[in-house]
Amino acid sequence: MAIVTLAAQSIGYLAATRLPKSAHIHSCFAHAINLIADDGHLFTLLAADIYQNLPDAVRVTLPAGWDWRQQAMRGEAVQLIARQWQAPRWQVDLSKAVVWQPRLNGSSLSLNALPEALQHYETLASQLLLYCLEHQVESDLLWASSPMSKDESKHRLAPYELPEQLENQVVKLIGYGKGLTPDGDDYLLGYLAALSPWQLTPELQAHQTRLQLLIEQHLPRTTDISRHYLCRALEGHFSQPICAMQEQLTSQAPTTMVIRAAEQIMQFGASSGVDCLAGMLHGLRSLKATL
Repeated sequence: MAIVTLAAQSIGYLAATRLPKSAHIHSCFAHAINLIADDGHLFTLLAADIYQNLPDAVRVTLPAGWDWRQQAMRGEAVQLIARQWQAPRWQVDLSKAVVWQPRLNGSSLSLNALPEALQHYETLASQLLLYCLEHQVESDLLWASSPMSKDESKHRLAPYELPEQLENQVVKLIGYGKGLTPDGDDYLLGYLAALSPWQLTPELQAHQTRLQLLIEQHLPRTTDISRHYLCRALEGHFSQPICAMQEQLTSQAPTTMVIRAAEQIMQFGASSGVDCLAGMLHGLRSLKATL
């Protein structure tokens, strides 16, 4: 059988600097595949026509009807040879991949610009609610503005609102919910993303530090894929849709651009995207309380 050569369109800025010489297939899905390097780091190959960039991912042009579950097996070896990832039935040509790099980098924005970002809060909260109703999205969390009935809400975990209370709830949120990235993890990731761009007050910075330490401490409670994303979030690295939202909220962007960024976040996964956006809204509320 001839080996299929796949062309990489883009590569995340972290993956570009630490491509492993050898790896094994960790998990396969229809449009994505995870590789695990010998040092334990995860790298992802994504269908370029479906997914946006991730810091540790490569977006690949796939042939029509391509299904990774039929083209790869868990545990198969993948070798990096001359800018090509080579596997038994396919190889990925990385030579023409463009490096994706987000514009924002670390806590660099003054809280003086926060009121402009908060102007979009009500629009985003309404958009989240309408999206859940329209697409019948169900989360195991009962976050603010959740479209659940009283009976449904009895069986959901409600994130605490105050920063100190949220810290105490980390042990319950980590690994809570269904899916490869549980609802509680996605919520915490969104919360971290909301705080990440700003120069925080001493009180909120102390809260951020405590929250990060607690999340790191309880990472073994969740899945390995979710643990990978949370580790990246603790380092300030997020997906392209989340980075786009950060950029729109902090650049005086028109409401239409902010709405578009929110749509791209919510479209990710069954409930991961809406949990993430709900967490970002919580983070914005914590930021607002400092004004």
